Formats: sequence, C-alpha cells, structure tokens
Amino acid sequence: MERLTAHWAILGKTPESLDDYGVIRCSTGAITNAEFGMWLKAFTSGTMEPKALPRVATSYFTAGPGGEPWLGLSLQREPDSQDGFHRPYAMTYYVCVRWADLVAGGSRVSYRALYEALAGQDFSGDAPFLLSPAAYDERRLAAQVNPTARRAAALLLTGRPVCVVRAGHLSPDRRLDFLDAVAALLPYGFRHTLAVSTWTNSASLHRIRLSFAEVPPTHGTWELPWESDERPASYPSEALAYEKELERYQGDDLGDLVGWLGTLVEPGDFGDASHRAAATRLLRGEVWARGGRSAAHPPRPSVEQLLRQCRESIANADERRLGELTTLLAERARDRVTDQDRRTYRVFVRANPIRPPERLGASAVLCDFFEVLLRLLYAARMRAVDVEEMLVDLGVPHRPGAAPPAAVLAAMGRLLPSSAPSGRLLIAHLLGPEHLHKVLATMSEEELCDVAVRSRNRKVLEIVLDEADRRALPSDPRGMEAVRYALARHRYLIEAISSVHAAEESVLCYREVLQVGHRRDLTRADIKEILADLDSPPRTFLLAMMTLCAPGTAPALLQVMAGGTMRELSLTGTPVADDVRAGIDRMFSRDGDGRAARYRRSAGLRRLGPASTPGKVLAAASVVMVVAALALLLWP
Repeated sequence: MERLTAHWAILGKTPESLDDYGVIRCSTGAITNAEFGMWLKAFTSGTMEPKALPRVATSYFTAGPGGEPWLGLSLQREPDSQDGFHRPYAMTYYVCVRWADLVAGGSRVSYRALYEALAGQDFSGDAPFLLSPAAYDERRLAAQVNPTARRAAALLLTGRPVCVVRAGHLSPDRRLDFLDAVAALLPYGFRHTLAVSTWTNSASLHRIRLSFAEVPPTHGTWELPWESDERPASYPSEALAYEKELERYQGDDLGDLVGWLGTLVEPGDFGDASHRAAATRLLRGEVWARGGRSAAHPPRPSVEQLLRQCRESIANADERRLGELTTLLAERARDRVTDQDRRTYRVFVRANPIRPPERLGASAVLCDFFEVLLRLLYAARMRAVDVEEMLVDLGVPHRPGAAPPAAVLAAMGRLLPSSAPSGRLLIAHLLGPEHLHKVLATMSEEELCDVAVRSRNRKVLEIVLDEADRRALPSDPRGMEAVRYALARHRYLIEAISSVHAAEESVLCYREVLQVGHRRDLTRADIKEILADLDSPPRTFLLAMMTLCAPGTAPALLQVMAGGTMRELSLTGTPVADDVRAGIDRMFSRDGDGRAARYRRSAGLRRLGPASTPGKVLAAASVVMVVAALALLLWP
C-alpha cells in the first residue's frame, strides 16, 4: 500500500528520574505534546506487571478544529533501567495515523502490519514517520479466527466491552493476532472506535473495549473464557445471530468474507445501537444505506458451508434459519453445476448425513430444502441410477421396507415429472402403488420395454415385468399381442436381464418373459418366431425356452438352434448345412440309419471328397454342437 504519514510520541520516564510518567519526546505538526499526553493517558490500562509486557494496544481520538478522527497503536516495554526510586517502569512507543489516510484508495492496514511498521522505527528526531505497512492480508487474518474470535466479535455488537480470560499461556504475538482477527470479523469501519489491548489490569478503570486479562472487570464487561464452548450467561439474541452468520464461513470462504468486510470503511460506532444492528443486517446480505451510501452484499459461502449450516439447522429444528439457507442454496443450484461439483457435494453429504428429527416431519421448509438438495446433487433428469445413488447418499438403509424420510419422498414427488422414464418409475415406486400406477398408465408397451433395456436396472426390470404380466391377459388378445410384439422388438429384454441377473436368476427371468409373451407352452411356430431374429441368444435364454417347450418340439428347437449357428458361421446353403439337417433327422428317426440314407439319396447328396477336409471339420463341429444342445435339452 502507499506510505502512511504517522505522528509519534514516547511516554515514560528518563532513567533515574524522580518525575512521573509523561511525554518524553514526540513528532511536531498536527498533534501537540499535550494532546499526545492526554490521549495516551486516556487509554491507559492500569499498572502492567512484567509478565504482561510487551503490551500492544490501539486507541482512537479526534483532533483539530474539525474533529478529525485518528487511529493509534502503542507498544509498551520495560527498559533495563530503573527510575529515581529504583523501581522498574514502562516505556510506551506510540504512532497514530489519520483515519482518512488509513482507508484512502482502497488500502487497509491490520493491527499486525501497523505494529511491525512501528517496531522498525528508532523514534529519533521530530519529524513524522513515513510508514510502509504490509498489505491487508485477509487470508492470514482468516487463519487466526477460532470460535472464541467469532464470539468476541458478536459480543462487541452488544455495546459492552469484552474481556478474554484463561489465556495467560498465550504469547503477546498470539494475543495481538487474535485481536486483529476479531476486528477483521466486523466491518472495517468499526476500528474507528475500537480500542484493544493484549493485556489489561482489571483493577483499574479503562476505555479498552476488547482485551485480555487475568480476571474480568466486575461490572459491565463480558467475560469470555479462551476456547470455551460455553456461551456467556444471558447470551443476547443479536450476538447469537451474528455468531451464527460468521459460522457459515470456513476456509477460503472465511478469507473472502474478511476481505469483503475490509471494504466496509464507513465509520462505525460501538456506542450507536443502529450501527451495531446494521452490521448484522450487512452480514445477512441486507443492504445498509447510511449517508446516501450503500454497501454491497457479502460474498456467497460455498455449497459445502451452506450444507453444513443446513444440516445444523435441521438437527436443531430451526425452520426459519433453514428457510434462509435454502434460499441461498437454491441460488447455487441455479448456477452451472459441473458433474465434478455434483460428485464433490455427494461425497460431502455421505460424510455428513442429514437426518431430520421426527418433529419436523414433512414440513414445507424441509421439503423445499430436500428438493433443492436433490437438484444440486443430481442431473435435472434423474435416472434410475441417480435415484438409487440418492438413497445411498442420504443414508437410507438398504433393506426391505426401508424408506426415505417423508420430506425426502415429498421432494422426490416434486421432481418426478421432470425425471427420466427410469427415474420416474423408481420414484413412483418409492412413493407408493397409487403413484406407480399413474406413471405406468402413461407408458405404452414399447416405452416399458425400452426403459427396461436402457436403464438395465433390476428394480425397473421388475416393475416392467409386473406391468407386462398385468397387461398380457388371455381375456385381452389385443393387450397380449401388444406385449408380445414389444418384447420381441426388444429381444425379449435379453440385454437388460443379462446385465442384472446371474445364471439361475437369468433363467427364471427369461422364463417369466416368455410366459408373459405367450401364456402357453411354446409350440414349434413359437420357437421359430422367437429365435428367428435372435443371433446367438445366451444359453440361459435357451434353457428358459426348454423349460416351456411343448411336447414334440425338440426337433424344431434343434433345427432352429442349428440354423442360427450356421448363419453365424456363414454356412447357410453349404453341403455342411445339409449334413447337419440330415444328422438332426437321423437323431430323431424311429427306423435308424435307413431313413437317413433314403433322405440323402432323395436329396441327391454325395459324400464329400478328400479335397473337402475343412468342410468335414466344420460338419463335425456342427454335429458336436447339435449333440451338445440335445444333451442340454435332456439334462435332468
């Protein structure tokens, strides 16, 4: 930042002097020696014990005809010498800058930066210093924030001083960083009237608003134990509100908030209740206009921070707060959310389960929250896989009869119309039979089979088969035909079944499909129709067919299976194909080889010559395949 003109003074004693404390030396110019003495003594904090030194403190005052505001910082040390009474004494080194210079041009200065700039001066001569303090580092300030700092900032907005106790183990540097962090959690303009000190003597009256001490003053001051979870007795609602707002911000979000608060340089007065109330409104995002100037909205907290706060509000059944947070979360859900973002948020939700208390039930506010949450975590058109992952993400037990909380179900119902077909089926199933029936009634047989194949989801497949079974009634030939045609068009759901079921389950499921499509034992015509367009059907599908074949259909099944194999091997129309058909006839012939021989003679077939050895191999392989299929058919 630009260099600051700082006036300075030294308050103390000369070695071996019998004089009382006074201004020994000071800069010339805007502030006189007498004014320095008056303001330094006005913000004294009592006699300092050696363990309290070095002590850093801030002060504020107005000077000049127009009452120009100034901000000061002092460093109090104990010199090696003694006064004329052989007593130790303290020396106070003090610098002060005009408030207008401090906030000019968008620059800000922390207490730490001002202290380090002061420590580098030799306090000689009589000219003001030109300080070059470090830039305002909101990330460093945010890193110093702890729950005690949040509570201290909130308590300051009650208008009463705050005294931190049980912190004697902290170094002066650590105490200074804490005071800086507390100030950073308030609009920067409040430093205009904020006096802080790394140590005070509570036995004496002082004007320090935020300090550390052995014990707190007896009246009018908040006692704040260091890193204690217990809130002070009679914790005011305005302080609680501000502390809760601050808790929404963690990590980088907190750094953003500190940076934003640093831009709010309109002077704030802790003695003015309207100023204190305005600080809370600002943090809530309500514009504060004073003197014709308006403040911008605070930075938006991250989704993770909002979810953490929503989770806490739900656990406490705080519907008002949950409603406010849901509004903020909805704004983030309307932004462009990448797939990686969704995965990140889902991992967070899994690690931080959201379990509504029973007393909230299916309140409208809770339903709104879950609707926004689901839109944030999953794609706009929820598929079956999204619904199943949602149940896992929300911690719904994976057992029969387990259902999501009522508010989650209500939120899912709101998302049902915009979901993908597979998602609609699963959501409707979770909502109950009435909802499922309404969704199924809007879907044709083609759509049902299509969603089963596309989703490859076990539950969707079960729903589709149950609905197909309900529609394919023998008393409704048209319905049966529609179901059979749709199943055939979608390869009897082979892709769906093979992807979700193992061997035995696959056989049972294929058999259910065939039963729904035909409602009888499979005839020769049925077998030819089913296998006509199925290239290389899975063996489990063939086993299912065998369990439903009518008497006398074995030759037809073998012929169709062999025909499919020969088509697959491009053997159709070759001598091998004729030999295979002859072999099948022979296997099922009642009069032995004679019938096969007559068949070959009537067909005009000749024996393959030596030059056709590959053909012999293919023929032998085909016969082996057919015999294997027959063995499969006759296997007990």
